[in-house]
Amino acid sequence: MGKAARNRRRRHERTGRGQHGSPERPSWWAQPTDVARGGTTEAKELAARVADAVEMPCRATFLDDPVFGGALNALLTGADVSQPPDPGGTTKAPPVLLFEPLHMMAMKDTLTGTVHELRTEALVMGGFHRLSGPVWSVELADGWGVYRTKDMVVLRNADGEVVAKSKLALDPAWESAAVSHGYVLVFHGHPLGVKPPPGKTEHTYTTRDRAMEFRQARYNGLLTGAVVKWGGITQDTLDWVLFPPGAFGVPLPLAYVPIWSFTPHGGPEAFGFTRLNKRVQAPFAEGMVANLTATDLDLVRPGEADRAIAFIAGYHCGDEPANKQFFEGWRQAVLDCGGMVVMTGNRDMPALLGASREQDQYAWEVMGESWGTKVLVSEDSKVDALATGPARPQEGQPREVIARAEHQAEYMQVLKDKLAGQESFSVSVNNALETLIDKAGLQHWITNLWPLACQTCSEPLGAKADISADGPFEDNKILLSMHHSGCRPSGVTPPEGVKMSCPTSSFAAGYLSADDKPQDYDLPVMVINPSCEQLQLIPNSSGGWRNATLEVFTTLGFAPPDGNFPPTAREVEAEVSGDYLIVTVTGYLPDNHDHEWAIKAPEHVLHQIRRLEGIAVSLVTKALPTLLGHEDLPSAFGDKDALIGWVPLAMTG
Repeated sequence: MGKAARNRRRRHERTGRGQHGSPERPSWWAQPTDVARGGTTEAKELAARVADAVEMPCRATFLDDPVFGGALNALLTGADVSQPPDPGGTTKAPPVLLFEPLHMMAMKDTLTGTVHELRTEALVMGGFHRLSGPVWSVELADGWGVYRTKDMVVLRNADGEVVAKSKLALDPAWESAAVSHGYVLVFHGHPLGVKPPPGKTEHTYTTRDRAMEFRQARYNGLLTGAVVKWGGITQDTLDWVLFPPGAFGVPLPLAYVPIWSFTPHGGPEAFGFTRLNKRVQAPFAEGMVANLTATDLDLVRPGEADRAIAFIAGYHCGDEPANKQFFEGWRQAVLDCGGMVVMTGNRDMPALLGASREQDQYAWEVMGESWGTKVLVSEDSKVDALATGPARPQEGQPREVIARAEHQAEYMQVLKDKLAGQESFSVSVNNALETLIDKAGLQHWITNLWPLACQTCSEPLGAKADISADGPFEDNKILLSMHHSGCRPSGVTPPEGVKMSCPTSSFAAGYLSADDKPQDYDLPVMVINPSCEQLQLIPNSSGGWRNATLEVFTTLGFAPPDGNFPPTAREVEAEVSGDYLIVTVTGYLPDNHDHEWAIKAPEHVLHQIRRLEGIAVSLVTKALPTLLGHEDLPSAFGDKDALIGWVPLAMTG
């Protein structure tokens, strides 16, 4: 045998792939077909997919499982591991988890012929051990932990990162053993006899088959293991959640990141995060920017050449079409805004807002206990976006809320001109409404509805509208709304239910003054009707109805006028941006959409807001603020049905 052949043979023997003495391979064993050259884009994408696929099949068993060939007896008595375990033994067997990834990625050194598997090598570097001897010879992986959630078992490394997880209902006996021992033997590799291969079922997948796969993985160097601490039920959130602009009243896109992602780097404070306390007023991040690709969001240290050192935390959208489509739009919103708000906490954040009142309230509680910062987009992301995606808006383009305000201003001016020349408008009311509200009550409150947009199709209503009533809801509330007769004829809730648009807001900004000319003691004010085409009514003690549309704003500190200076509102803030006034509700309002009002205000009003560091706000339903003149503003702050409050100035620019 020549020297080269002898070296090849020795190398094969060291890597566990010799030609002699190899274990029997299952009949369903197949060689991989997906091949990519190292360093290419295809190889990088393949590596990313494999590394991100942490959810995988898992099997919970015990060390006396025949698959391990009598490992428990060997551990207790030093017996030959080839002997079967003693069925009459009384010692409680240690618990075992077998994680079997669906895909592995082999990397071959073209010079030496040595083959390594991406996941296996990462586990070994992180604290696991390649299994070459008996299964009980595995050692402790410092800092690692096994946890369970309500429907999953999770393996996390010393940094808290999820390495493997699986939807698995743990048997009480297994969990009891984990608690008793305080640790779990964890094995990771492929194949490990967990998922039945093609042509097999749970009934035909025998113990011999499972044991054969376990031995095959060990022989191929694809089996790693460790003794891992049992952590019980985890209290930490594990998943990222992305929100589009507008969530929690924030005009920027949001990313909620598990707080343990920042723990290895000194915690969120190291990057300038601050406690939100239910107010999304986050400072700019220090030493962190966002890198965006078509499928990934990475938070990195700017200017750091070593990618391993630069990387802080990352998100991958996965291969699901719906996820990719959402991330594409979210990524573009981040690029349009030039950045995002990153929130971090240790509680689970609901992935969807608006699904239910309870879920929304919980989401606001989670947000209020979180940390936050504003993160700018990296220069690399901007260049990549210009090369691969839609061009970003030009610098100086107005933010979204101002752009919406400019568009709405044109529409409201047309509407104002139309309504100003229209002494009245007609409504259609079906007799069926009397099952919910009497004629006298309806006639009294219908004057608080304004025909701006159909609550079915969102298009302008014009001079005629149909009135519908829905309910009764909680506390016997009913909801009146306006629609096109062709969209929803007047009536009550149909059997199939209804879907409605958010009501239109109308607002105006001005000042209260004792003189005709602007003075330094003028009070800047804003009058807002937040629900022009919808009205909530609730029975009163005298058998009639009272307007409950604005009551939700009392939770923010707004109150009826009493002749005194307006009380300071909570979780509402004012902002001056250029020549625009923006008022935003940053707190949680049950059963309400996000509220953010922007208007191009007179210079004197903006000056007074800056000087007094706030603005007085009146919430009404009986008036359409767009039609109010300067002389009408005082009545909006004296109307007994209004709610007023002083909104502090949070930002000016």
